[in-house]
Amino acid sequence: MENKNEAIDFEKEEQRLDEILEKLDNKGLKLDESVKLYKEGTEIVKKLKKALNDLKIDVQNEISE
Repeated sequence: MENKNEAIDFEKEEQRLDEILEKLDNKGLKLDESVKLYKEGTEIVKKLKKALNDLKIDVQNEISE
């Protein structure tokens, strides 16, 4: 599990992901900027999935103790 100092801020990451999706919906966005935003978005999703999985494991471990 991540150290408390390294723990991600779900709300902040979710807000950034929403901003990225909003920008990607903009039809006037240049291709290079779209690719950059897409990559950033996928990294955020990976980070959030990992954090959720880590939390799930922690909860399962607590329940089984």
